[in-house]
Amino acid sequence: MDLKLGGRKGIVTGASKGIGKRIGNLMLESGMSLAFCARNEDEIVAAEEEWAGKGYKVKGTSVDVADAEAYKAWLADAADWLGGCDAFVPNVSAGGGSNEEQWRANFEVDLMGAVRGMEVLLPHLSKNNGSAVFIVSTAALETYPVVQPYNALKASLIVYAKQLSQVIAKDGVRLNCVSPGATLFEGGNWERHQKNLPDYYKATIESIPFGRLGSAEEIADAVVFLLSQRASWITGINLTVDGGQTKRVSL
Repeated sequence: MDLKLGGRKGIVTGASKGIGKRIGNLMLESGMSLAFCARNEDEIVAAEEEWAGKGYKVKGTSVDVADAEAYKAWLADAADWLGGCDAFVPNVSAGGGSNEEQWRANFEVDLMGAVRGMEVLLPHLSKNNGSAVFIVSTAALETYPVVQPYNALKASLIVYAKQLSQVIAKDGVRLNCVSPGATLFEGGNWERHQKNLPDYYKATIESIPFGRLGSAEEIADAVVFLLSQRASWITGINLTVDGGQTKRVSL
């Protein structure tokens, strides 16, 4: 299927590894150019060299998404370097934890990273029927073994995205969410759980009808489809990509 992404321009946060890197890779393979950010300079350089070596137009930058002014400046610079922006994926997260400092971190990175990104990039997205996909989590959809701000702030993204999608549709811009379930990739949380929490890891696999965890590629496939022109009549949804792990009925 031709996703009609050739020549389009994308911006992804946290694309040096994990799900974010798989999203960036698929965007590039689909003919897009890419600007991405992360925190670890070595990982940024490695990803950029890998992609540039394949002939892709790509630029990585070290940015702290929690630093509002630096982040907004990078977004503006990235769009300028690309010559616009047709697709935006705020993927980076402040991760888990439960103290007050972690609440602030998840607010600034997970929620405001998306809010500030849309505020800066909406003028670009509106020029060419652009789209955005927020990376959420199934931890935002059902009760979770750990009570933490990550879950609550991810849930807030779904409400924000739904409401904003209604406002920006008049500008030709689509906005959706993707909520991954338990996803296994090198260096990720579930790789650590497999080693450090084997009983929890085993119980999670047993809760999934397919009897396995998801892959980063399976998440990326869903994200890039929603970004593409093939999803031109889809906006305001939260797509759960979890192999049936969540058990609620969505009507």
